[in-house]
Amino acid sequence: MNRRDILDALRDPAAGKTLFAEADRVRREYCGDEAQLRGVVHFSNHCSCDDLYCGLRKSNHTIKRFRMSEDTIVDTGLAIAAAGLRTVVLQSGEDAYYTRERVCSILRRLLDQADVAVTLSLGERSPDDLRAFRDAGAGRYLMKHETMNPELYARMRPGRTLAERLRALTEIRALGYQTGVGNIVGLPGQTLDALADDILFFQEFQPDMVNIGPFIPDGSTPLGDEPAGDIELMLRVFALTRIVTRNTHLAAANTVATLDPDQGQYRALVQGGANVIMPNCNPFVQSRKDKIEYEFQITTKKRYVSVDEAKNVLARAGRTIGSSRGESLKMQGAAHD
Repeated sequence: MNRRDILDALRDPAAGKTLFAEADRVRREYCGDEAQLRGVVHFSNHCSCDDLYCGLRKSNHTIKRFRMSEDTIVDTGLAIAAAGLRTVVLQSGEDAYYTRERVCSILRRLLDQADVAVTLSLGERSPDDLRAFRDAGAGRYLMKHETMNPELYARMRPGRTLAERLRALTEIRALGYQTGVGNIVGLPGQTLDALADDILFFQEFQPDMVNIGPFIPDGSTPLGDEPAGDIELMLRVFALTRIVTRNTHLAAANTVATLDPDQGQYRALVQGGANVIMPNCNPFVQSRKDKIEYEFQITTKKRYVSVDEAKNVLARAGRTIGSSRGESLKMQGAAHD
């Protein structure tokens, strides 16, 4: 698609019906009716970044921080495998406590005991770290680019640049990882032109996976009083992304369920062309007051979808749950790619 067509679709809510039908057709043709469940372990909410939109930002002194032990991370990954999920996603803030040696140990211990694929989502790491993680068995890496507008990126992520992010994504792909990217829809100051740039990036980069989520204000951040992203616009971004990437795995994130708990992920599946849900699989360690110890609050009152809830959403959408590891359809050389 060209920029003009993308902008026309983003500007016109009335275009949604036709756009959603086309996204669903493309999803069915290139991905089929099988969907992927990928269990996420949020193992640390410490972060060296100070992103304005993120509750994990280092300047947030109200959040209760946690780090899982290596044993807990491995045990949680094994529980995900025992539940029948074939992908474990290990996600954290940018936390230097988890050194190259620690991450590699976690990977080896988990993969020695479970036949699963592992996706890492640890932020920007050195090429040597990334190579070591790959050698230890991680086959996928998810790192959202957030926005393709350099000025907006620099404003939202003080001290960071879009050029650095894109360089890191290029390194990840060059190391042979199945590479995931993604954006945020509704960032304060974001224009439709900026969203068009995101979709054109998806079209050019052709990632193995895309994770799209809405902006949701967190009261502990400088953007706490800003409005949340618009769900109709977000769904049009989903649909356009499916159309331009064809067989990319497209995830309906937990933030989609936060924006619309009843219909968000369902609509992303049936209208936006999504084919992946990543339920939260953190262990629920409860005190006498029923407080969750391992709470990864990127945004206020984030909705964490359980495995059972994810299965129910997929059933409503008429999808079957894949029994394979859900490898990249692009790397498999799918017939239509």
